Amino acid sequence: MVNFPPEFCPYCGTALERTSHDDGTFRYCTDCDRPVFHNPVPGTGIVVVDDEELLLVERGVGETAGDWMVPGGHVELGEHPHETAARELREETGLAVDSGDLTLFEARTAETQPGKEIVSLEYAVDREATTGELSAADDAVDAEFWTPDEFASSDESLRPNHADRFGHDDLGVLIAAANWAIR
Repeated sequence: MVNFPPEFCPYCGTALERTSHDDGTFRYCTDCDRPVFHNPVPGTGIVVVDDEELLLVERGVGETAGDWMVPGGHVELGEHPHETAARELREETGLAVDSGDLTLFEARTAETQPGKEIVSLEYAVDREATTGELSAADDAVDAEFWTPDEFASSDESLRPNHADRFGHDDLGVLIAAANWAIR
């Protein structure tokens, strides 16, 4: 999935021009006589808590390989965001959860890389609501439950967009918010 600012009209292929309007600047196709919008991509994350521990996965691909984050990914066509969160959890960690057991507790926009914005829908669930054996897979090379102190004293780092997705990079605050949401 890609969503970067368009340079050409997706309808006719003409190079787009920038146009200013009361609502801001956007790209415009002079041949089609219509704006071409650059909208954020929907994505989800799933915060799995086990008392005072948080499930994180280590990225295995891309520029952020080696960084840790909560499991998550992009919403597929026709998929409800809570189904995405459950699917991504299963794909990246081997843990399964009924999507109906998830609680939406955070939603915000974030720029995950220059020019690419997402609407991040973050879900929370207690570890007890999951089944399966914890095992990293897909684009994750490791999956572990961490306390904030364990993570802080490790040599590991969070994915740079973590603070944009949650408004902070404090794992203790994230655990408290998730526990509050699911209780």
